[in-house]
Amino acid sequence: MLSFYKTGLILVFFSLSLGEGVRLRNNGQFPRTFLFGAATASYQIEGAWREDGKGLSIWDEFTHRVPSPISNNDTGNIACDSYHRWKEDVHLTASLGVQYYRFSVSWTRLFPNGYVDKINEKGLRYYNNLIQEILRCGLIPVVTLFHWDLPLKLFYDGLSWTNPELIDHYVNFTRVVIQNFPQVGRWITINEPRILCRFSYGEGILAPGIKESGILDYQCSYVILKAHAAVYRMYKKEFPNYKAPMSIVMDCQWYEPETKDPEDVAAAERQQQFECGMYYHPIFNGDWPPVVKARVAERSKKEGYKKTRLPQFTSEEIKFIKGTHDYLAINHYFTFLAGEEPEAPYTETHYENDVRVINSRMPNWELGSNSWAIVPWGARKVLNWIKQQYGDQDILITELGVADDGTSLEDDERIDFYSFKAS
Repeated sequence: MLSFYKTGLILVFFSLSLGEGVRLRNNGQFPRTFLFGAATASYQIEGAWREDGKGLSIWDEFTHRVPSPISNNDTGNIACDSYHRWKEDVHLTASLGVQYYRFSVSWTRLFPNGYVDKINEKGLRYYNNLIQEILRCGLIPVVTLFHWDLPLKLFYDGLSWTNPELIDHYVNFTRVVIQNFPQVGRWITINEPRILCRFSYGEGILAPGIKESGILDYQCSYVILKAHAAVYRMYKKEFPNYKAPMSIVMDCQWYEPETKDPEDVAAAERQQQFECGMYYHPIFNGDWPPVVKARVAERSKKEGYKKTRLPQFTSEEIKFIKGTHDYLAINHYFTFLAGEEPEAPYTETHYENDVRVINSRMPNWELGSNSWAIVPWGARKVLNWIKQQYGDQDILITELGVADDGTSLEDDERIDFYSFKAS
């Protein structure tokens, strides 16, 4: 998201295995397989929005609207100026003693209008120099192929994430990136499809600002899952000698039942399935989560639709999507309490009516500068939930942190978050 908060992102990789956890005792050291890193996104850090042949993305257009939909009229025109200060950024990251450097590739920096024709050599040189510097500093480059900045020309041509025709263009783009950067250590196809779909095509508060909740957000999820799978299948077929693992990053928050009442417990699990299972389930288990299918079908019928608003996967699509992962990647930031909500009238179509949950917070939970509750134990609970749902997986925590407003270098709040010990 376009927010210039310091989030203190931390990226870690480990294998979540109960058996190993039982054998090992806490000796005050992380195991050798536990790797740390830092994470970025092209629009949030690069700047140079019209420099060296870069084309416009939907975020460039969105942040320049009048009146601006962004706080303080912020844009990514300059951002962290990493397009010019990339070497300094890499060296600062290496000085932290971490092992991973995650960044995303700007589609329009390589192909200004989005169509994969002639590559922008200056953009190609920028990312090649960045990757080589990452390697020289002893870090592992982790590349996100798409982090929300869809080329504006494609969008104007009707090729958004609600149109399946975008998939072939996206595969063509990712093929060129993969081919040109064989030294990448890990690939991520898409970052946070839930946020992208719900808030870009449902709530309309992120670029491109479309408000079709309960309809286009589901269509977006359907297209993105097929796009992810298409890239993964292409990668495995066309680059058999590449060893870098590939997956997709989901944001998965934690929803704690407000009470022990069975209805609240069911509400919390329902929200977990709508927000995490919606994307993990097709990839790890196949098809949408049953509760998601049932809820959307029920409300669609009672709202007067001839069929469910949730696009249905064919048996071929289920097979095509299932198993398209080499590891499980997760972003985690906040926890809410979840309680049963009365059924909304059937006169309004909305995602939240499908989920049917009331969210709240404990009064003693502190809030970060972005108003997200700081609840360290939520990370442990969501990882346990993932293990229960999808078994033992190699896990990459691609984002985890606490937001502050950047006015102070005193970091006690973030230190407390990361050093939290469950009672």
